[in-house]
Amino acid sequence: MSTPFSRREFLGTLALVGAGVGANALAMRGMRIPLALEPRHASHSAGHPDRGFAVHADDAFPLAIHEDALAWRAFAPEPVLRIKGDFKVTLDNVHPLAALEVSGSGIISEEKVAGLMRTVTGNSAKEALTLHWRVPFAQSYRFAAIGDTGGDRELAWALQRAQQLGAQFLLHLGDLYYQPNDHLNVARTLSRAPLPTYAAIGNHDLPHSFDGKLSHWFETSVGPRNASFSLGGVQFINLDTAADTIPWSGGARGALLRQIPPLDQNPGIRDIVVFTHRPITDLRQPKDQPTDHSIKNWGEDAWLHRELLGRGVGALINGHIHRSLEGDDRGLRTFIAGEG
Repeated sequence: MSTPFSRREFLGTLALVGAGVGANALAMRGMRIPLALEPRHASHSAGHPDRGFAVHADDAFPLAIHEDALAWRAFAPEPVLRIKGDFKVTLDNVHPLAALEVSGSGIISEEKVAGLMRTVTGNSAKEALTLHWRVPFAQSYRFAAIGDTGGDRELAWALQRAQQLGAQFLLHLGDLYYQPNDHLNVARTLSRAPLPTYAAIGNHDLPHSFDGKLSHWFETSVGPRNASFSLGGVQFINLDTAADTIPWSGGARGALLRQIPPLDQNPGIRDIVVFTHRPITDLRQPKDQPTDHSIKNWGEDAWLHRELLGRGVGALINGHIHRSLEGDDRGLRTFIAGEG
């Protein structure tokens, strides 16, 4: 014979269930230190409310809705747009030499190239039309990496210098926002850049004060905080270390790492390069470390080192420390380029 719950017992059980569900949700999404929930992942799909066409992207995200077009930005060298309907789209951050491949039913009326910007008009038939940009240097290329530039003249100089050195793209290691209105400076500088930029988020790029318009400026104008792309057998992994995460494996960073198999079980991949803001280990000599500039959140550094080493990462590239350093961090080849 069952015994009925008292109201107090019922409420206590409900509270325990709620706490369990909340703890599980927190473990999946992650908590940031200083205290804040991790931002939601930015959508890679969008539809035009007036023109009636829809776009789903790989390696690109929507920037804005214009009167007659959807604006997108790529965060990898060979982005893909899948479009249904009569459309006009712009796609920024595409290498000028990238060639457009079209598959599916439909037609492309026009593709305009202006620096890193592509403007494409066309229409699909019953199925989606796939637009895939491919770079001619996929098997042999150079890239540059630097962080801590801010978003204005130093960033512009770094981009020009990277092009002079023969780089096909720049990995930015975070800290684009140093002064008021740098979110506007970043957008202007990147739109005029001579080569594409794929950026990690830095601690200075986190929300500024209580301005709601800036709460997600990085995700809505620069790129995702965690992402991966492959080019020529090398997998590039962009990880968010701008703030400590609890639990360490929670949130989008943990979800991304769980999708990446070890190098010997990763078909077509011969090397892995990780770029992020804060280093796991400060490579400076102890006497040259006036401040703590590495990841040390009750073992988060050891967890991340173990995760990357176990996947066979060939190089870890960081900013945050305003020096140029190189060394072996317990089997993990580490570069620091935070002199922007």
